[in-house]
Amino acid sequence: MERLLKYFKPEKYELCLDIDKNKKTIGGMVKVIGEAFSDTIKFHAVRLKIKDVKVNNKSCKFETNDGVLSIFGVKTGSAEILISYDGKLNENMQGAYISTYSYDGRIETIVATQFESHYAREAFPCIDEPAAKAIFDVKIKTPDKDDIVLINTPSPRMSTYLLAWVIGKFHGKSIINKHGVKITTYAALNQDLDAVDFANEIAAKSLEFYDDNFGVKYPLEKLDQVALPDFEAGAMENWGLVTYRESMLLAPSCASLSTKKSVALTVAHELSHQWFGDLVTMEWWDDLWLNESFASVMEYYAADFIHPEYKIWEGFFTGDSLAALKRDCLDGVQSVHQDVEDPEEIATLFDPAIVYAKGARLMLMVIRLMGWNNFCKGIKEYFEKYKYNNTVGDNLWDALSKYADFDVRKMMHAFIDKPGYPVILDDGAGDFKNFTQKRFLLDSEMKDSEFILPEIKEDMSGHYILDLSDAEFEERLAVFDTLGLEEKLRLLIDRELLSKTELTSSASLLPLIWKFRNEEKAAVWNIILTIVSGLKIFFAYGSKEEKEYKKFVKELVRPELSKIGITAREGDDENVLRLRAVLLALDFYAEDVSNLKKLAKLYDSRYEKLNPEDRSNILDAKLYLEPERLDEYLKAYKNTADPEVKFDILVAMTLMKDKKSLKRVMELLEQPKVVKPQDQFYLYLYLYRNPKIKDEAFEWLVSHWDYVKKISGDKSLDNYPRYMAGTIKTEEDFGKYCKFFEPLSSMPALARAVEMGKNEIQARLKLIKSDKDKVIQELRNVNR
Repeated sequence: MERLLKYFKPEKYELCLDIDKNKKTIGGMVKVIGEAFSDTIKFHAVRLKIKDVKVNNKSCKFETNDGVLSIFGVKTGSAEILISYDGKLNENMQGAYISTYSYDGRIETIVATQFESHYAREAFPCIDEPAAKAIFDVKIKTPDKDDIVLINTPSPRMSTYLLAWVIGKFHGKSIINKHGVKITTYAALNQDLDAVDFANEIAAKSLEFYDDNFGVKYPLEKLDQVALPDFEAGAMENWGLVTYRESMLLAPSCASLSTKKSVALTVAHELSHQWFGDLVTMEWWDDLWLNESFASVMEYYAADFIHPEYKIWEGFFTGDSLAALKRDCLDGVQSVHQDVEDPEEIATLFDPAIVYAKGARLMLMVIRLMGWNNFCKGIKEYFEKYKYNNTVGDNLWDALSKYADFDVRKMMHAFIDKPGYPVILDDGAGDFKNFTQKRFLLDSEMKDSEFILPEIKEDMSGHYILDLSDAEFEERLAVFDTLGLEEKLRLLIDRELLSKTELTSSASLLPLIWKFRNEEKAAVWNIILTIVSGLKIFFAYGSKEEKEYKKFVKELVRPELSKIGITAREGDDENVLRLRAVLLALDFYAEDVSNLKKLAKLYDSRYEKLNPEDRSNILDAKLYLEPERLDEYLKAYKNTADPEVKFDILVAMTLMKDKKSLKRVMELLEQPKVVKPQDQFYLYLYLYRNPKIKDEAFEWLVSHWDYVKKISGDKSLDNYPRYMAGTIKTEEDFGKYCKFFEPLSSMPALARAVEMGKNEIQARLKLIKSDKDKVIQELRNVNR
């Protein structure tokens, strides 16, 4: 794609906008002051009607073509561009768009923005490139005088994708942190006002943490946070006006600990972006990881500092780290640093397992090798040198290298510029001081690799896996209780991944996890859950073997579940709450009717009154046993505004076995006023994962693809081929997948996800063919 910054460099935008949410229109006047480098200058302007253009107060000829406004007859040098235009507000959660919610018997309408990555051009003419930083001053006229109008201007020098405004009826609360920054968190009127308190606390303390550790103070006087009823992403780091999904920001008094953790991590993530992304911004989208990888590890440091009792790092190791390892071992996976030319390709860069999770894992590797204090010294120097400007990756590595005793640039290029990670093969001594390495792949031959590894440790620091001999593995299992938590997790994670290759048998996992029936650590059980889920591929739905496997799982969880009980108890700590959730997920899969009935007896149709730690389990069990209550659940879903309760109901409705009821739930996919477009994909995926309705769900997608494209944002369309691939385990379903998605792979936004999905499925089918008989035989041995 052509870069427009070469024609004109903006210094300041002055926007005078008329926004009418009822007519769904936007327009007005844009003044841009800057420097012209050519007699023809160009601005991005997608689906905007340009009415008039003046340069230095003189009318100019102009034309629009393919989303670009060309202005002719411009003298080079300083220029003031005045553009009059009209446009429409979007309804697909990008650009300037409409969002709605119900309150007091009426529909309230909000206007919000989502300009990352390249959607500011849909709201006003601009140079919509991250390197085209400028100062912004925005004035907005709106017909409803009761609306609150929030704008993050006047602004420091920043990129167009960080500009934001929100217009509508909200209520909010403000606090001032120890460093004098006023923080206000807003929610729609139908949300509990006290639900913003937790987000305010996390925001206040996160800014203090980053101020103290980055050595450069948050440069703005205030921070606004807004929970939006319709939002495609989880959140967006607009400088000083951060926008969120309601579920990512609000934590009412009835919120579960898992919701509070999620809110804490999301807020800490977005606020780290106020430095890494906003203050210092990547030169171009191929260095998106500079923003996201950094924020994805800093969120854990900040949340752990604020609430150490959350044991938040355990979630990183069993979540992000594992996701990165699983994705990065597939042939064709993107690298963290990825070239991008076509605008449609930009959306594909936001692969959560690579740019976010793998990138965070690599940043953690650097931080632990350097030490936190040395890392912060390098970061401070980096921010001081490049604030309000743009950078590339090497600028960061050079700043850090001054405080490291290894070559940061060389090591990180080895991991970031190419995909994958190594499997480490010890020379036989068992201490990994001398080793060889190969790139670890599930679906292709493993070849020698040259990743730079200053040291090999058996904790979760490094982005690699260790191929222990059987003897070495058994030695560590024998002293498992004496190992550190990270060493325990690596031992199990590495073994699970190796079992998907010829290096270790899948069948060996069954006696392995049986040893952990009395394990008390939730994090270890998280990995056991992953192993149990991975082994499901060997058992056909409804088969005798699947029933045997469910019996095995039921007995696996029985000792610990009996010990801690199926419902929350006074005095439960974070570990017990998390452990119970994992054990009950496994018990539900095993169809333990006795426990399902006990949970169902606790049902109360006033869902907000249920203990938040038990609510999802109770709702799941009740509807699973009594699908005739579906109307009751649907009514509750429509009437509640609490995002956590709403999600619990949505999931429960997809877990039933009654096909007639599931078909009614599937009808919600075509009811965006009931299930908002932001939640449609999750509803679809949960239905597709249910074998009772899987075939019907797939046929629905085939026949409704145009509708799906219309309601999906650019960043979420490739979720369909990516996550659907993770559930396919038969040649028949693989054939359907290829027949439908292969013709769509000509779309840049889908090409990589489709190819990756095919590789993932082929690797799984190959594994089933090679290991199925041995797994079934081992299951029978264990069940004797």
